Amino acid sequence: MGRISEEDVGRVRDATDLIELVSESLVLKKKGRLFWGNCPFHGEKTPSFKIDPGSQLWHCFGCGLGGDAFGYIMRAENLEFPDAVRRLADRARIEIVEEGGGIPAGRKERLIAACEAAAEYFHKNLTTGKSPGAQQAREYLKKRGFGSDVAKRWNLGYAPNGRDEVTKALVNLGFTRDELVEANITLAVERGAHKDRFFNRIMFPITDLHGRTIAFGGRVIGAGEPKYLNSQETPIFHKSSNMYGIDRARNEIVTSGTAVVVEGYTDVIALGEAGIGFAVATLGTALTERHVKLLGRFAKKVVYLFDGDEAGLRAANRAAEFVDWSVTPEAGASRVELGVSVIPDALDPADFVVARGVDEMRALIDGAQPLLRFVVDQRLSAHDLGTPEGKSAALQDAVQPLAVLKGSILAQEYAGYLADKLLTPIEMVQRAIAHTRLATARPSAPEETPASGPTSPVQPVIDDQQSRAEWEFIRTVAQAPRMRAEARKLLSEEFVLDAERRRLLGYVLEAGELAGRELYEAVAAKDRNLAESLSGWLVDAPDVEQIEYAFGEIAVRLKDLALERLILTKKAGLRALDASRDREVYDGLFREIAELQRRRNELRVSAASPSDVKAE
Repeated sequence: MGRISEEDVGRVRDATDLIELVSESLVLKKKGRLFWGNCPFHGEKTPSFKIDPGSQLWHCFGCGLGGDAFGYIMRAENLEFPDAVRRLADRARIEIVEEGGGIPAGRKERLIAACEAAAEYFHKNLTTGKSPGAQQAREYLKKRGFGSDVAKRWNLGYAPNGRDEVTKALVNLGFTRDELVEANITLAVERGAHKDRFFNRIMFPITDLHGRTIAFGGRVIGAGEPKYLNSQETPIFHKSSNMYGIDRARNEIVTSGTAVVVEGYTDVIALGEAGIGFAVATLGTALTERHVKLLGRFAKKVVYLFDGDEAGLRAANRAAEFVDWSVTPEAGASRVELGVSVIPDALDPADFVVARGVDEMRALIDGAQPLLRFVVDQRLSAHDLGTPEGKSAALQDAVQPLAVLKGSILAQEYAGYLADKLLTPIEMVQRAIAHTRLATARPSAPEETPASGPTSPVQPVIDDQQSRAEWEFIRTVAQAPRMRAEARKLLSEEFVLDAERRRLLGYVLEAGELAGRELYEAVAAKDRNLAESLSGWLVDAPDVEQIEYAFGEIAVRLKDLALERLILTKKAGLRALDASRDREVYDGLFREIAELQRRRNELRVSAASPSDVKAE
């Protein structure tokens, strides 16, 4: 993708009303000047999510997240910033031109339009086609329980058994062959010739979160290889970040709190037709971490529903690689429960729901066991636990998926579980977990955040007086532009120690007299994560005079803490000296400590007086 100009970003920002955007998926109520609702990013019953219509910023004081319209759509739809701009540009019907490569939005829309037209062509071929292939396709679907009404609801189609019928039909509609090749509907062959990518296949349109067709999956009719053929990666389609049926399923996933992952397109359709509308499928690939993150935006529980054959068991075992810190109690509101159910009798989900009924399928989903438990049990069952050698090998094998959870409550619970299974002291299992190295680099425990500061992925693991004072200091400077000249002195004297907070303070000071939304945008242009730290302070900020009064108190606190650190450092140096042998150095250092203590006492006395204290 190319670079989106600041001018286009500004056009999209100006065309997007945050209240209208959020109201598309969230019920908002106006209270005074602000709009309030239940935060979509963590479970809550009492509204703590607020929007300032004046600044066009939002903040949740429950989970600490916040930002502008771009930040909202990034979190709501798991998008990177450029994709969020494109998404809101599409919504506002704004044409953006990308610089330095990539495809402009207009080009992208052409590719989507080509896929939409192909889907319509395939569907018409299936429902009204007279060819033997079309008849076979209808018969196959009927045997699976998918009649014409199902084909219509899911927009199923049939790709004719010709060399370039689809290509010619779409060219006649005004698409170029280059566009069709780029959308992977057509293949370029030797000497400038072209042929259809799909032929003699039942077609399953693959849609994005907004229901737009972006790719296809095709099942061959009769003999032929491969049995299933999927679109290759294109500028509008990425297998690792899309799932079949996600646009249909996401509302039911949010309502139920559960997402079910199956392996086949027909499984999704069968479950959906049976009333289980929160099922999705991967697109001819193994489950990826991006799939898990996508589902985690809508679901609190993800159940992997695998066929009961050997391949299904292997797939369930592989899914353990997506166990990370998000499954632990320490993840809080962002926790996602991962479960697995293996369908008995080697049936696939579609066959199972037909043979056993929807109630048994729901029971199977509801009874899913934790994925981690399933994987640990699978690994234990692969060894002879009746011998010392087998127990030792089982322990080393079973602790491997727990290595990423070191230090968590969940890891501690599984240490006890393994100790019981292996009749081994829990201390031995704990040591095995502690000394197990990850097979590949995995995400570790998330960094904690200061209780009095905003939640942001850049904040370090600190919660002490210095940390709180630094956050409060940055807040006052962000809210009161007139205090920024004084703040520069404290920044230059290194009273703000944390590197990220110094950087955020520097960006605020560089913004001059900007406030509110303009300040947010200025900081976001340099670091969007840091800018999000400002949202809670810029939405419904207190009176400026009140902020300026607080500034003096916070400045004194930072100076006091700096003097305390210096005194402690000097005292440590004093203890390292010999009072007799190093008399001159010792006496000099002693006098410095006394002077620092005097200055600190004066500072505290002045802070207790009613006069204003400046950051000298």
